[in-house]
Amino acid sequence: MKANVRHNKIRNTGILFELLVRKITSDTLENSTNDTALRLMREFFNSKTELGKELILYRSFFNAQQLSETKAFELLNVITQQRKKLSEIILNTQKYKLIKEIKNNYNLKEFLGARIPSYKVYASIYKLFDNALHEMDFNDLDDVMDAKFTIVEHLSGTITNKEIKNDTSLFETIRNQEEDLRLLTYRMLIEKFNEKYMELNDRQKNLLREYIYNISNGTGLKKYATEEATTLVTELKSKVKFIDNKITKIKVAEVITQLNKIRTAQVIKENHMTALLIALEISKTIDTLKS
Repeated sequence: MKANVRHNKIRNTGILFELLVRKITSDTLENSTNDTALRLMREFFNSKTELGKELILYRSFFNAQQLSETKAFELLNVITQQRKKLSEIILNTQKYKLIKEIKNNYNLKEFLGARIPSYKVYASIYKLFDNALHEMDFNDLDDVMDAKFTIVEHLSGTITNKEIKNDTSLFETIRNQEEDLRLLTYRMLIEKFNEKYMELNDRQKNLLREYIYNISNGTGLKKYATEEATTLVTELKSKVKFIDNKITKIKVAEVITQLNKIRTAQVIKENHMTALLIALEISKTIDTLKS
């Protein structure tokens, strides 16, 4: 049976928004004065645009979690009905203009290559909305039902991290904020990190940049994280002799243990990235104590 329902990444409103957020984050880490991503987000995803309204519908599937299957299907139907109320002509026009702006300002292949943690859910929502607007062909049945089941499993919490990685670090912070605050969230997060740890050094910035802009298959991030973990294990083992406090030495030993787990991990997760950031901060602190 040949399925005709196809996911188009560059026309997926939720994914386009995520990619712009990641670009804003990358620009922040690089201290870039280029505000193109910020401008595009403000212009196309405000509450008055059809794109902004569709984004709210996409995000509705992420705001509700741990639902029963019955409630999940009910929510799915309600959101689908709301999607039908949007103006398809206006939405397509706005999406065309946004995509044109992205093509004019960025290398499209690199822009689309950014890692999307919940890609499978986004693709399923896209197919669900597309099916709601067009008469379903018999050959579409498998694809459409698979998309619905994926969304329901996501809403009920039965999809494991192995299948879909939660993106709470990206959206839980921003989803309830006003537009201007939402656009500046990542800059604020970096500033809060700076308040606690003085400032990000180059290695920490590079680590975050790799995490944000790694390709979808994760191979690049895994290679980078493994190499960084190996280097940090060597560094900390050589620097621990400069620490007199026994409790601190125990903590450093635990960090080394976590770093060794990264070296053998099949998939790099957020807790691995946190361990690397902490290890980099400890290494930097020990250097300060030595000087």
